[in-house]
Amino acid sequence: MTRAAGPAGSPLTPCVILGGGGDERAQGFSAALVRAGLPPARFLDYAHFAEAPERLAALFPDGRGLLRLESPGAGSPEAEPRLRRALTRLAGAQDDPSGDAPGAATRLRPGHAVQSGLSAAIALAHRTVPPGIVATHDAAAVALLYDKRACHAAMSAAGLPVPRALPPAESVAGLLKGMRAAGLSRVFVKPRFGSGAAGIAALAVSRGECVALSSAEHVPGDGPGTLHHTHRLRRTRGAEALALVGAILAQDAHVEQWVPKATLGGHPCDLRVLVVAGEPAHTVLRLSDGPITNLDLGGRRAEAEGLRALAPPAVWEAMLADCRRFAALLPGNLHVAFDVALTVTLRRHVFFEANAFGDLIRRVRHQGHDPYSWQVARLPAWIAARRSLGLAA
Repeated sequence: MTRAAGPAGSPLTPCVILGGGGDERAQGFSAALVRAGLPPARFLDYAHFAEAPERLAALFPDGRGLLRLESPGAGSPEAEPRLRRALTRLAGAQDDPSGDAPGAATRLRPGHAVQSGLSAAIALAHRTVPPGIVATHDAAAVALLYDKRACHAAMSAAGLPVPRALPPAESVAGLLKGMRAAGLSRVFVKPRFGSGAAGIAALAVSRGECVALSSAEHVPGDGPGTLHHTHRLRRTRGAEALALVGAILAQDAHVEQWVPKATLGGHPCDLRVLVVAGEPAHTVLRLSDGPITNLDLGGRRAEAEGLRALAPPAVWEAMLADCRRFAALLPGNLHVAFDVALTVTLRRHVFFEANAFGDLIRRVRHQGHDPYSWQVARLPAWIAARRSLGLAA
């Protein structure tokens, strides 16, 4: 098993994690450092950093070490309102005063301000730490990957196969008109800024009837009403489905063709592929009874080898090559995670999303490593390569 260099000469010491608080990812990475014979990481949450950015620089007294940047959405529910307010302020926007109201913990809001604040926080962290510090994520790359519309366009421009995208629609009527013009009867409507399939709807229109599958619950009210993330999928029909989709569109949505996925044992499936330091590493297969496979919404894990055994080797290798190619466009990110599927014929692949913080993949090994110990093992070479290219922290 590859081990990182010891504390005396390690570019990973000290390691500081800037994240959301109470984070399983941060705990996993810190534990991997300890298993490699290194000191555990120090932790600073985004809210405290936003209040006093100098706190981060003080954690690197010798002007060297590693700054690991984490998802702000992985912390505890209790810390979420404070974190949201801090990131919104960094974006120069006004916070939603309903954020502390009853039911606020599950309410889905337009995510642009929070994601802009996250990019601003990462950029500020880069400027704040001493020049000798290496950071695991680049602010511009994180901004791109969190913006589903921009990420889809970037993958398409890079030559990756992606679903057909529809022009932005501000209303259900506009969406249905766009679907008719494109000759599509089934689409995914996704909040432009979001994660974990929160607020996504799979919409099917047939003979004038509309059916939507989503974990979002629509509550009528002023304007388009409000949306809440229920963590469970349910189908709505007719006017109820259209009201739900209309509320998602009102928050700014990315719309793309619903591409049928390959099946395994009669269940649609797709893959989460984690690329670390430019190379595909951990892969997990996600099975479901419908088009949405996220594990926290009822999807089931399976071994990726089950699908790989059915696919032509050239198709599988082409998918991995595309993962490498897009990750190479983001040299400032240690890792990128892709959501990708083989189509029903098993003759081609299609990319749905790329994720800046998609490495929480449980019970999967690559060359004997979990995702965090593999990152620790790969980091010294990745850091050396960055420095040879003259890339800053």
